[in-house]
This record gives sequence, C-alpha cells and structure tokens, in this order.
Amino acid sequence: MNAPASNTRRRFLQSSLFAGGAGLSLADILRQQAIAETQGRSTADTAVIQIWLGGGPSQFETFDPKPHAPVEIRGPYSSIQTKLPGIIFCEKLPMTAMTLDRAAIIRTVRHATNDHLSGAHWCSTGYPSETNRSTHPSSGAITSRFRGAVNLGVPAYVLLSEEQTRNPEIATVMGAAHLGSQHAPFTIMQDPFQKSFQPDKVRNAASSLKLADDFTLSRVADRRSLLRGLDRFARQADATRAMEGIDSFTQSAFDMLTSGAACRAFDLNEESLATRDRYGRHRWGQMGLLARRLVEAGVTFVTLNTAPDSLCWDWHRNIVNDNRPSDGSDGPTRGMDISGPPLDQLLSALITDLYERGLDRKVLLVVWGEFGRTPRINVTGGRDHWGSLMSILLAGGGLKVGQVIGSSNANGEVPASRPVSPNDVLATMYRHLQIDLNRHTLTNAGRPIPLLPEGTPISELV
Repeated sequence: MNAPASNTRRRFLQSSLFAGGAGLSLADILRQQAIAETQGRSTADTAVIQIWLGGGPSQFETFDPKPHAPVEIRGPYSSIQTKLPGIIFCEKLPMTAMTLDRAAIIRTVRHATNDHLSGAHWCSTGYPSETNRSTHPSSGAITSRFRGAVNLGVPAYVLLSEEQTRNPEIATVMGAAHLGSQHAPFTIMQDPFQKSFQPDKVRNAASSLKLADDFTLSRVADRRSLLRGLDRFARQADATRAMEGIDSFTQSAFDMLTSGAACRAFDLNEESLATRDRYGRHRWGQMGLLARRLVEAGVTFVTLNTAPDSLCWDWHRNIVNDNRPSDGSDGPTRGMDISGPPLDQLLSALITDLYERGLDRKVLLVVWGEFGRTPRINVTGGRDHWGSLMSILLAGGGLKVGQVIGSSNANGEVPASRPVSPNDVLATMYRHLQIDLNRHTLTNAGRPIPLLPEGTPISELV
C-alpha cells in the first residue's frame, strides 16, 4: 500500500533537509550557529583547504630533492627549477614549481613518531596518539566548534575522501572525538580507484563522488528535480498552513534548499569545461575544484584526503611505478609516476585559482601528510617512515609567500636550520581562522583540553 501523500511529502522534506555526515539537518546546523553567536565564536570570513597526503609523502620526491646526494639517497627522479631562483622541486611537479611565487615551502617540519596513526593524529590534532586510537578533535572539528560556517545553510567542516578499505582507524583522526557528532565532518565519499591514478584510467570524478546516504553528485546536480519537488511541497504546505508550527530554523533551512544555493555549491557542472579540465578530470582534480567551490559557498574547513588508508603515499616497496595493482596489493606503492601528475595538476590549478579569484587572503591552503620518508632507499627500492623531517606547502591565507622556510641537511635526514613542529603549523592555521589559541575544549567528563599543548604561528609567514 502506498503511504499517504502527506507522509511522503513530510519524509521528502525531512530527507531533503538532511545534511549528511553526522546525521545533522540543516535546521540543526542553523540552530547551532545561532547558539554559537552567544558563545564567543569568531565570525571571520576565512577558510582552510587541507590536502592530506596520507601515508607520508617523500620530501625527496616532492619539495626537497637532493640531486647531489648519492643515488641511494637522491632516488630515481631528477630535479627541476621552480619560479624562485635556486629553489628546486622533484621533476614530477613541474606545474606546481611554476606557482611557487604564490606558495611557501617549509622543509623542516618534524616530530617524534614513525607510526601512521600517531603521526596523522599529531598533525591533525596537535597531540600524538598514545593509545592507537583517535583521542582528540581534529583541526576541522575545532574549526566547526569555534568558528562554524561562514554562511548559514552549509556545514562548517567538509571531508572529501576515498572510502576507507584497509586501515579505517587512521581516518578517524579527521573526526570530532569528544566534541561530538555535531562537529564531525560532512563527508563526501568516493568509490575506490579501480586501476590507477592515471587520468585515462579512472572514472570521471563528478560521476563517482558520493554524498552521505548514497546521494550522488549527479543527483545533487539535478537541481530542477529537487526544486520542483520542494516547490510543489511549499505551495501545498502554504495552502494547507502545514508549515505552521515548524520552528524558524527548519523554515530557514527549507527556504535555503528551495533557493538552490546549497545544491549549487556541490554542482561541478556550474564550472566551465576549461576550469574542470585545468584541475584535471581525475578524482583529485575534481575534488580540489569542489573544495574551492565549497569555501566560496561558506564552508570554513575542507579536508581533501587523498589516502585515508595511508596507502597511496606509503612507498615501502618502490618509489617508481612497477605496474602492480593500484590498490597496493603485495605492499602499498605508487610512486611519483602515478601520484605526481594528478597532484601537480591539482595543486597548480588550485593555487592559481585562489589568487586569480581573489581568495588568497580568505583561504589558506595546507598540503602535508603525517611524516616524511627515510633518506636511504631500502632493499626493495622504497622508502620507509621518517618523522624526523618532512616538507609541506602552504599558499594563500594572506601569508608571506614566495619563500622557503628552513633547510634540511645534505642527505635530507634532519633540519639543518629552523625546525618547525606540526603544532606550529596548526597554530598558523588557527591564527588565520581567528581562533584564539588560549581556548580549550571539554571532554565528556568535563576536563578542559587546550586546543594545542604547545606551538606558535610561524613568524616568517605572518
């Protein structure tokens, strides 16, 4: 038997107002934002895009090559000049190299662990994990708690990620911990890659991105169908006074959905073909473009997680393409032959876009992973975990760009000058977001936890 029309419409309205991820509705988000106005949240119009290279990208094969080191240290790739005289990158990042006047490289980030979860937890929360599980809120969740979204009707924190298939506990470091589900990320999942990262061997990102509850991007793009249903319900509800008794937050959420603004933020079809091509018709490229659209729409913190299982950049077996399956069968490896071109295209397009669209003061881009890789290539041709040194990239955020901060020693083992901690990076991020570093969160037992146990904004950047 078919459900009564009124029940069907009610379910339709409820599901249409569903915000995904943590199970919050848009009405819930609006209600929380209203409460936040009385809790001293910052209302700055700033945002962060974090590109997470899970598994630990090699400093040698990205931003700190060592062309004069012995071959067992320098590796198989050549180096190239960047836009900045005398500064070199790995040859697999030629387009990003030409944007370095709009970016800053820190070559001396270090911490004291070689463990995936602990390192990722440290970089995401400011606290190393000592229990093999996530124990503190991520920077995205902190942002949700103390900033909220710039615009009503969009989530504060969005996570763009592949599905977790092997090491799901590592992905929990991007979560909310004791802040609760209201500050968990609105998560947009992707189907796992079928073969490789090569653009000609992956499905079009716009058709494979999935929203919560299997709500596909192509369905979000079908705004006409969504709005027809909402508009029809609105007219019928108004005629029967069915909207009376619905609180103002639900009414506001309903109004925003009927305007189509929320849908448009997720609709890559709103972008020109040239823009989509510039980012790359592969998952990372289209996810990066989506991240830019989301911060423009008022999302405050977007994490693009390229490897939630820490497999993609975990190059133990080899650092060149050896034609093994792209899922890392028989040991994770992809190397810069596979991962370099899509990352290069994504970064160069996103950095250029932020500056050309006047977003370079509003949006801070942070590109990093949980650690670097061992200086000496191992017996299988790969590099292992190395928390003593990693290189990261930052752009936008009103930072002083066009510079390299710190230098590593000749073999890329440790900082030779200006060591930087993950907490300094997070402090720089929070400064941009205008989140007071003296704030704290409360555990479920009421115990106050400082946002960061230590760390100061990186002075050379501000």
